[in-house]
Order: sequence, then C-alpha cells, then structure tokens
Amino acid sequence: MTSAKKLIIAASAPVLALCATVALAHHSAAQFDFSKRVTIEGTVEQFNVKNPHAMAIISVTDKKGTRDVEYEGHSASHFYRGGYTRDLVHTGDKIAIVIAPRRDGADGGFIQSFTVNGKTVGFGNASPETGK
Repeated sequence: MTSAKKLIIAASAPVLALCATVALAHHSAAQFDFSKRVTIEGTVEQFNVKNPHAMAIISVTDKKGTRDVEYEGHSASHFYRGGYTRDLVHTGDKIAIVIAPRRDGADGGFIQSFTVNGKTVGFGNASPETGK
C-alpha cells in the first residue's frame, strides 16, 4: 500500500468514527404507539425542555404502586410553539399528560400534550418521526 493510500485511510478514520457516533446518538420514536392516547396524572419530579428532546419525570400512583416514570417529548421549539413557557412547570406541581404509550407496555411514553397550573400545552397528534 502506498503512503498516499495510508494517509487517506488514516485521515478518514476520525471522520467515519464521528459519523458512527452521531448515528448511534439518534434514537427512534418507533417504540411509542402513536395510534393510542393515555392520560397520566401525577406530580412533577423533573421537567426539562431542552434539545434534542424534552424529558419529564412524573411521580405516578396506580395499580402498580407509586413510582417515578420518565416521559420523552418533542424538541424545545415544539414545546414553545405549543404554548410552553419556562416558568410554567415546577417540581411538585400536579400535572396531567397525554402520552403515546410504549409499544412494549412498559412505563413511559411520548408526551402529546399536558395540563399544569390551569394551562394546556399541546402538539397535536403528530408523531415526531412522521409528522402525522
């Protein structure tokens, strides 16, 4: 192998590694069933609206008992367009969220809308993957 070929291969390796890292970092919303809607009521433990996806941890009580459940949401821009403001949600607030549940039946889901402190923030019924 010539020196030029070795140099090209050596220079390409970091670029390929970076591309693989970016590809692994993206995750799909295929785990959620966007044909169903479930309303969850609970108490806010954490509520973070940051890119790439918002995240909420809600303390819920149901037939399984009381536990903290993590829910994923759209991007920050979707939340703001849906009516979210930074001072709207606080730890300890009572919240009702409408989710697309996980297909495997496990705790969690994808936030479609939520109501807290008398205000509803919604994003329509769109899947983040398909927009439908």
